[in-house]
Amino acid sequence: MNIQSYAFRVDASLQIGYGHIIRCLTLANELSKRSHKCFFICRKLESNLLNRIIEMGHQVFETSKDINTKFNWEVDLKLTQKIIKSHKIDWLVIDHYLIDSRWEEQFMHSIQRLMVIDDLANRKHLCDILLDSNLGKTKAHYQALVPTNSKILTGTKYCLISEEFLLAREQSIKKRSLNNKLKNILINIGASDPQNLTLDILRKLGCNKFINEFSISIVMSSISPYSESIKEELSKLKLKAKIFYDVLNMSEILLDQDLVIGSVGVSAWERCVMGIPSISIIAADNQFDGARALHASGASIIIDQSFGKEYSLDDAINFYINTSNLNAVSALSSKLVDGKGVKRVVDLMT
Repeated sequence: MNIQSYAFRVDASLQIGYGHIIRCLTLANELSKRSHKCFFICRKLESNLLNRIIEMGHQVFETSKDINTKFNWEVDLKLTQKIIKSHKIDWLVIDHYLIDSRWEEQFMHSIQRLMVIDDLANRKHLCDILLDSNLGKTKAHYQALVPTNSKILTGTKYCLISEEFLLAREQSIKKRSLNNKLKNILINIGASDPQNLTLDILRKLGCNKFINEFSISIVMSSISPYSESIKEELSKLKLKAKIFYDVLNMSEILLDQDLVIGSVGVSAWERCVMGIPSISIIAADNQFDGARALHASGASIIIDQSFGKEYSLDDAINFYINTSNLNAVSALSSKLVDGKGVKRVVDLMT
């Protein structure tokens, strides 16, 4: 087998979020399983998850020594070029909203292949493969933005979901087919949750007339600036609740949940793989299109007020109190994402 080298240009922080890193890490882990070499090129930012990348066995290079400097694409380009020059690279994978064709053009002749992971469809790219695995996205969204010979991969068929969720899929779906009551609810707005939506959800959830029948779990980062305020709210509401910090076994936690209140990002597709009903919130502007498609599919209820006023959190909880609704949404969500997307993408890259 021809061993290839893959470089990932991606950033993460509490402000940017961790979805970009997580999906790139999923791709890198699958490549490593096939004996390919992967390393990451990232800005020096606070809370950037670099330790997690290293723990997975991948090397990390930071583009600068100064932390949290403002992004400048020309400066970033030069720093990235400096790192890449000292390595033989077969593929460069870019997952970054501030990078476009101007940056990518500089690598078209020095690197064999270039792949871009995007969600926005709002700028031009020069790449061999363009990947947007969001529900509702089609090739038509990108045909005017990439060269005619680019391979465009769109839709949930190509979702980059970690293998742990695929391994738990059968058990999770079987469990939900036998489920007869809404008991366990997980709140998971992402590790960063910069708007502290978790606190808002807790306050609204505390007003539901069935609240004392539920066990509440929360997933968050140990470095979240809102950790104490969430603990205080839990104490006030006197809820049966537990908090999971810096989770590395998300599929195990999800197995115990009957319903998840979460954001419309990578975690939404993880829930679908395991057939878990959800109530979804738009935590970032780039999630709006995905939220609209997810809501239309019937696999989740969107309660964000900027999206529409059809459902409040209370309405959605009351909908899922009905066991037939809970089971029907589970079946719908499991059909949206099969969990094999990363294998499909790697098959095309190797």
